[in-house]
Amino acid sequence: MKARGFTFWIRIMTIIPILLSACSSEQAQPQPEPQPQSLEQTPPEAAEEGQTITIVTPETAQNPAEEKNQYQIHTRLTDFHLLNESTGIAWGLTNNALRLYLTEDYGVTWVDISPSENVKFTDKLEYGRDIVFPDKDHGWIIRNQRGGAGTVLLNTNDGGDTWSISSLPERGSVMAVAFASARLGWIMSSEKSFGYAQDKTLFQTDDNGRSWDKVMQNSDYPSANIPSTVMPQSGRVIGMDFSNANVGLATVKDTHLSRLYITRDGGQKWSSSAQVFNSTSLNRCEDITPGKPKFLGNRTDAYIPVTCYTEDRTSYFGYFTADSGKSWNLVPFERIGDMENGSIQPVFRRLYDGWKMTNGIVYHTTDMGKNWKPFPRDKLLTQNLGNYPRVVKLQFFSSKVGWLLIETHDQKRSRLMKSTDGGVTWQGI
Repeated sequence: MKARGFTFWIRIMTIIPILLSACSSEQAQPQPEPQPQSLEQTPPEAAEEGQTITIVTPETAQNPAEEKNQYQIHTRLTDFHLLNESTGIAWGLTNNALRLYLTEDYGVTWVDISPSENVKFTDKLEYGRDIVFPDKDHGWIIRNQRGGAGTVLLNTNDGGDTWSISSLPERGSVMAVAFASARLGWIMSSEKSFGYAQDKTLFQTDDNGRSWDKVMQNSDYPSANIPSTVMPQSGRVIGMDFSNANVGLATVKDTHLSRLYITRDGGQKWSSSAQVFNSTSLNRCEDITPGKPKFLGNRTDAYIPVTCYTEDRTSYFGYFTADSGKSWNLVPFERIGDMENGSIQPVFRRLYDGWKMTNGIVYHTTDMGKNWKPFPRDKLLTQNLGNYPRVVKLQFFSSKVGWLLIETHDQKRSRLMKSTDGGVTWQGI
């Protein structure tokens, strides 16, 4: 059952007003007025609200350092994603407009690749749900429906120089986005959600979003007769990832239950894993919340973080697979610490290469989190955590290079930091 492209004229009518006011693929985004070889002076009160980053104009970004046209701005970053050791994106919202930046020199300088300010956002954008970049040239941004407006898809194929705008064949809010390559991707959407239940529709593209095929849905069946190969309406999608054209994982949270669904035919048929979230080690948990599944390294390895809640404590586990989800290992993690003060649950780059932070100390594991080696407390990181105690995100692209985003408790200010020695020492970006 496939429906390619825009099937109904009503979808065209929905998108026309947005097209008139927003960006188009024929127009490059306006850049701030450059100040050649000078630094913009910002009042001290503005500096309190954001991080200082150096912006270069796109036309001089590839020039030698002394020939770059650059200036400084203060911006409030809310998330980031590393694309390789030297390249990453970071973003935040300013007056409901997305401010998106790209660096290709380890965060020394950045290019503003934001889409049109006419496309408004009300919530923070989350990687894997609202924004995905398979590589530095190809990226997707999702503006979910608000007040009856259709969900908008923004797409760039030139590293953010220009953005095109489109929509899915049907209405619905996007719950998860995953791309296995620049051309091959999936979007899970839901038109109706009620409590911990939602209808679920999965779309796939193999031509970089020029057309989307509906490959799975659960709303056209009687509630008591939904095929076993389709994700049921019970449960809300937490995250989704695909390793290739066939194999994908999706985590779902129900009222007090969690489930992992696996597909091996590109998303048409799904089955619930009998192994994941059914361990006796989790029996004492009064509630379980799964994290987003993530394929690692050779794309047959994957990791799913798990949070276990009891009356008196919160503990953390990780599910690991080395065979695309055919078998799983559950590993209990040591106590993480205060999640509001210098702590974050483990993240993994490979099955045997992971990091966590506990009360301001960075730890490293080489055995799927069974044992952890603490690094000496880093002076600069400790100083920054004193002002920005809440850890938002930690990601390592290689065994050496990683980024860390920290923020204040009121979430009004943040700082982005990096490590080039595997997490032993940290410096500001």
